[in-house]
Amino acid sequence: MSCLISIFLWVYVNSVENVDIESTFTGIPVTYLGEEDILADRKLIVTDKADQTVTLRLYGKRSDISSIKKSDIQVTVDLTDVKHTGQIERVYDVALTNNVNINDIFIDKTPTYVTVNIDRMSTTKVDIRGEINITVAEGYMAEPAEYDREYIELSGPNEVISRVAYALVRVERENLTKTVTNSVDYRLMDADGNEVVSDEIEVNVEQVEVTIPVVMYKEVVLDVDIIPGGGAKKTDAVVEIEPRTIALSGDAGILSSLNKISIGSIDLSDFAVSHTGTFTIPVSNELNNLSGVTEAEVKVSVKNLATKRLLVSNIEFANVSEGYTATSVTQYLEVTIRGPQEIIDLVNAYNVRIVADLAELGAAVGRYAVDAKIIVDGYSDAGGVGNYAVVVSLEEGVPEELTEEEE
Repeated sequence: MSCLISIFLWVYVNSVENVDIESTFTGIPVTYLGEEDILADRKLIVTDKADQTVTLRLYGKRSDISSIKKSDIQVTVDLTDVKHTGQIERVYDVALTNNVNINDIFIDKTPTYVTVNIDRMSTTKVDIRGEINITVAEGYMAEPAEYDREYIELSGPNEVISRVAYALVRVERENLTKTVTNSVDYRLMDADGNEVVSDEIEVNVEQVEVTIPVVMYKEVVLDVDIIPGGGAKKTDAVVEIEPRTIALSGDAGILSSLNKISIGSIDLSDFAVSHTGTFTIPVSNELNNLSGVTEAEVKVSVKNLATKRLLVSNIEFANVSEGYTATSVTQYLEVTIRGPQEIIDLVNAYNVRIVADLAELGAAVGRYAVDAKIIVDGYSDAGGVGNYAVVVSLEEGVPEELTEEEE
């Protein structure tokens, strides 16, 4: 009986009591025909779409009106004939997507027309700027941030796009000890630093990949290799280098074990009292020279040693090629001897030999100037300083007096 009564009541309401009613729908969005294709081909765009809605009051039979939902209503405006920018008013059409016949319903529209703003579609590129707020651990430094792209591509209404000056990326990190890379959001900003927010702007990427290189920072000492000679030991040399240190940055695996850089070598036998020279500072390509200094001035002085000049005639030749005779054209050479004062006082000319190595001349014949070394016999704490050369005459054959002695 309950089922029968329900069916009867339903039939009664829909037939006998199917009176006219009304229903109001607000905030119905407008769809623009031709926007995605024809207007796009003409480089035009509809602006302020989010603000454009209509209100519809529908009159009709209860059975029709009660079955209509807001999602069943479509409001469209035909823009396929629009060719210029500006503000236009257009009548809009209403359609239903359910089974209700739109002709059986009376529709009251508010507003009667819709205002459509047409602007020129623009595309542009804006630079990326970073607001990098980071701290690094002691002994480390951060280098300038790097981005995976140079700019952001924007498209949208010219009136909106023209306001954008740059894209702002913000990164905040603390106590970094290594390079970090993150994909972060960005904001579009105008020239005054105000954010430009608009649903009408389209971008080519939603995020920017930011890399913050973090490297080790270190002050490294400059040094020179001291070669003992001329009666002087390393402990006899006073070395002054300017600058004394340089600042380097780079990978911790490389820089952590680097405590000094050798910029060259100095032979103490090359000078008597002091020597000054300029050396290039060698820095690995894997490291950065933050100081920017590429050369160092080096002064080396010998302390607490005495010198003496002697006229030496004892000239010898080593490594004379077999079957050749070497004769010294140079008869005397003034040499400088250096060592502790008490030793220098004992050294005389007959204790000194001038020895020239002829190995590089081989089977040459003629006169040649060759480098020579100073040897002090009997006094190991003394030695010759400076650069010396003697002239030698090379002849093929063995001296006659030597042949007679052998015979």
